Amino acid sequence: MVVSQFEWGILAIVAVGFVAPAWLLAIGYLIAARKTKPEEPNKRYFAYAELLKSLHAQMDIKTRTVRNGPLFAATVRELANYPEYRTLSVLFLEEITVTGTKKFDNVVRAELKAVEAGLLEASDA
Repeated sequence: MVVSQFEWGILAIVAVGFVAPAWLLAIGYLIAARKTKPEEPNKRYFAYAELLKSLHAQMDIKTRTVRNGPLFAATVRELANYPEYRTLSVLFLEEITVTGTKKFDNVVRAELKAVEAGLLEASDA
């Protein structure tokens, strides 16, 4: 079987016109699908739970003190990134009282008020 130039031309047109674009489209779709992986639905819940565990671990229940003031203030600030759990966060923050007068006590007190106000403001909107 001998293939003429005309037949080779038709095969080239079909390959370039139909087959190559289809493969390029499929490869492009796969690359786009890998870049836009959906976030796991429970991922934020587990991150929030770890945040609450961290806050609880930083508090010394017996002496009613915080072990690390700056870390505690930063962790409290992180609660604002979880507005879907604002009710639980506000309840948690309302139970914390800061009685000291040192520099980090004032920082933690201010951070508690700011985050609580932000969460309450977000719930009103």
